[in-house]
Amino acid sequence: MKRLLWLTVLVFGCQKEAGAPAADAPPPTPVAAPKATGPDWAAAFKHTISADPAQSQVVVKVEIQPGFHAYTVGETVGKPLALEVSEESAYALDGEVQYPAGVTKDLPIGKSVIVEGQAEVRAKVKAKTDGKGLAKGTFRYQVCTDEACDRPRNVPFEVAVSPQ
Repeated sequence: MKRLLWLTVLVFGCQKEAGAPAADAPPPTPVAAPKATGPDWAAAFKHTISADPAQSQVVVKVEIQPGFHAYTVGETVGKPLALEVSEESAYALDGEVQYPAGVTKDLPIGKSVIVEGQAEVRAKVKAKTDGKGLAKGTFRYQVCTDEACDRPRNVPFEVAVSPQ
């Protein structure tokens, strides 16, 4: 019997020394995964989509944080800003969409046409029928740093251009 008791103490004692939790020990606390250290793409680019009824325009106001840029017209590598009015919309484009003028910048991927800071995209629209309904479409942008880009984003929109 002494031998069995001694063997039991030896086995359980070794398990405890080897790191096995005691029967009454609390479970280990989970460790949080480290946060990503890359750019904060969500904070880098803000925009609002509204209508200017006096001008019959859809207006996209863009704010790009320092250290980031978006591509604009003339860009051939990245995805430039793009505003499209859908076929289901009560409005259609009335002329060309007006995009912000960009600057050409030498980036690691080559020369790119970019916009930084604040900018506006404006699209004059006309009613397809009686002027009732919404202007519907999609706004696309791609935000980048000089070293990396987020994926292009497509944001659907619906705005009332004239009083309903």
